[in-house]
Amino acid sequence: MNFADRLAQASRAKDSVVVLGIDPQLDAPGAPGIPPGYSLARFCCEIVEACARSAIAVKPQLAFYEARGLEGMRAFCEVVKLARRLGLITIADAKRGDIGTTSAAYAEAFLGDGDFNCDSVTVNPYQGSDALMPFIAKVKNGRGVFVLVKTSNPSSGEFQDLNAPSRPIWESVAARVNGWGGDFIGASGLSSVGAVVGATYPVQARRARELMPAATILVPGYGVQGGTATDAVASARADGTGFIVNASRSLMYAYQKKESVKPVEAASEYAEAMRVEINAALAARNAEALARTA
Repeated sequence: MNFADRLAQASRAKDSVVVLGIDPQLDAPGAPGIPPGYSLARFCCEIVEACARSAIAVKPQLAFYEARGLEGMRAFCEVVKLARRLGLITIADAKRGDIGTTSAAYAEAFLGDGDFNCDSVTVNPYQGSDALMPFIAKVKNGRGVFVLVKTSNPSSGEFQDLNAPSRPIWESVAARVNGWGGDFIGASGLSSVGAVVGATYPVQARRARELMPAATILVPGYGVQGGTATDAVASARADGTGFIVNASRSLMYAYQKKESVKPVEAASEYAEAMRVEINAALAARNAEALARTA
């Protein structure tokens, strides 16, 4: 089944666009790490299970698993397998992109049939089209790709906002995403070649939607990075579809802001509150649009 259609179907079924970023922070001074009494795999998997009622997808960030060596990659595999059993869509947040043969190996690793395979993967377009073609070739097999377009970090504009020559580089990337995705639009009207556009840049998000009308947009930056629900829905299409919103640290470590609440309970409450908040922001946006046309 077309990946974008699967996402749209899951979103309708749960009335949700919530994505769980399963990013176990490293054990370091000032970092939350793994709560006492938990193993890495148990902490991650219990968070996934607790939040499955409110979320449609999980997005583990590979760096936090790779940094822990074999234990970390085993935990990554367990998270993906559990998510699949729970009917959640999996997004490998790998941000890969390299010369052709290397990208082909990355594409096989994350979108093939091996131990690390997921439904979709994030990719970096800045080495050009040939770096992304091996990933896009997997889309015809029901996989999905999210291309970095306008990222949520504070210094993203250092390169992405440079004019090249008449518009920002990120807009040129968005235009290419729109072109790449044209052959993979499903019954939902959405493409399985999607984009990453941060909630921290809502003005650019609205422009990104103009440039990529059919793209499924993955929205990071909600929560800890400062993006709000109102910011997040800026990536939605006019009909309210075509976007999913990720929360990572704010969700996994929600228990740190609540005394005497277990990590899984706090995460579950946060995920449901996030679902409700984003839906309310989307309803408010739709109401404003109707008022303007009345």
